[in-house]
Amino acid sequence: MLKNSWFTVNKIFISIFITILLILTAALIFAVRWLKKSLFRDDLTGLLTTKKFLAEVKKTLKRAKNVQYSLVSLDINSFRYITQVFGQDNGNKLLSELGSLFSKTAPKGSLLCRNYNDNFAFLIKSTVLPVLEDIIVTMTTVNGKIKKLLPQHFKIEFSVGVYEIKDPNEEPLMILDKAQTARKLGKSSLNPKRICVFTSQMEINSQLEKDIIFDMERAFKENEFVVYYQPKFLFNTEKIIGAEALVRWNHKKRGLLTPSYFVPMFEKNGFIEKIDLLVFENVCQFLDRWNKSQKDKKEKQPLTISCNLSRVQLYNPDVAKIYHNIASKYEIAPSKIEIELTESLMMDNKERLLKAMNEIKNAGFSISVDDFGSGFSSLSLLKDLPANVIKLDKEFLNTQNTEKEHIIINSVINMAKNLDMATVAEGVEDAKQSALLKKMGCDIVQGYFYAKPMPQNKFKELLDNPDNFDSKKNDDSTDKTEKTDAKKSDEHK
Repeated sequence: MLKNSWFTVNKIFISIFITILLILTAALIFAVRWLKKSLFRDDLTGLLTTKKFLAEVKKTLKRAKNVQYSLVSLDINSFRYITQVFGQDNGNKLLSELGSLFSKTAPKGSLLCRNYNDNFAFLIKSTVLPVLEDIIVTMTTVNGKIKKLLPQHFKIEFSVGVYEIKDPNEEPLMILDKAQTARKLGKSSLNPKRICVFTSQMEINSQLEKDIIFDMERAFKENEFVVYYQPKFLFNTEKIIGAEALVRWNHKKRGLLTPSYFVPMFEKNGFIEKIDLLVFENVCQFLDRWNKSQKDKKEKQPLTISCNLSRVQLYNPDVAKIYHNIASKYEIAPSKIEIELTESLMMDNKERLLKAMNEIKNAGFSISVDDFGSGFSSLSLLKDLPANVIKLDKEFLNTQNTEKEHIIINSVINMAKNLDMATVAEGVEDAKQSALLKKMGCDIVQGYFYAKPMPQNKFKELLDNPDNFDSKKNDDSTDKTEKTDAKKSDEHK
């Protein structure tokens, strides 16, 4: 009896133990699956996470053999507008539905990933552009369920970048980066494309951009950013009255880089603020040395140097004070420094620009408007601008020189005179342009026909020995590459 009871109790314990073990096993399996899903699947869309996607791309390409793949980067145009107007929850629902749509319509064997926010990445088994276009059109044709989440009459559009994978051993992260580069360039171009394919030139530009961004702090510390001076001449006497200060990057590997290579990137990341201040302080130091060299001379040669102010500085409420303090440190009269602002800045924030210009002028600096005539609002701006100088847009001189163009240039010069503003012709490159502008009564000239930008020591030599400088010969000796690059720089000085 006791023996049977012992066996019964033992069976119960074994049953309980097995049950608990089964429960724990099931829980462990569930936990592992949940963990895998949370680690490898995006919570919102159910698509692969970026980390898992890149790992799967690597595996797929390794066993691909002769099969060719493309990587597609896609995002929603104006997605921020949707979330701002209709809320983040509605935006998340849209992303979730798009995830389902992409999963249903993607070709068999594709890998799909939600990279971040509204950015998606796909690995698709094709490198034929027309085929890829058809696939992308199919995948992005939204259904009624998605349309209900959008504002009425709002058409959802996508920007797409494609990278054709030629080397299966290429790192997946680099592959993704190239597709994203194509997408961003396609979206930001003057002629936006629905699908933009990555090219070798994009690769060169992308690498250059990365090199510049990674190298800028080192270059700043090692004084690789240098200031060049392009002389300005009075039209009537052809005497030097000053110069424009222009930044150059004397890169230890790439050589001398003009602003078009690095200023646009610096404007995006804010580094341009450091460059602006470096140029301004260099100008003050130069004027300080020049003023001291003129003390004992009977006939002193006054100079006014102009330097550019970027749009980043305009949003600094202390910009006028900062510049005034630097000038005071070197005992430079603010009137001897001309602050140049491009007319295109008006498109950003007219009120802020006018406020900044008034503050700068009240601090004693002269103000010039660069590239005047390049915008649509030029004439209406004349009544509001607290400017001392107008620099004619170079495009006035680079056209066909028709009678209509001559009338426009002449009218701008006359209007400026009536408003007590001096006029500067920038980008003068030949005798014909020079003679025409001089006849029209333009006050000051600047350009390769007279003198190209030069290092500080060369500019000092020119000032000390102006009679030995034949400006007309300077045009023939100009480095054509530098000249072309300078033209490309536009306002990036």
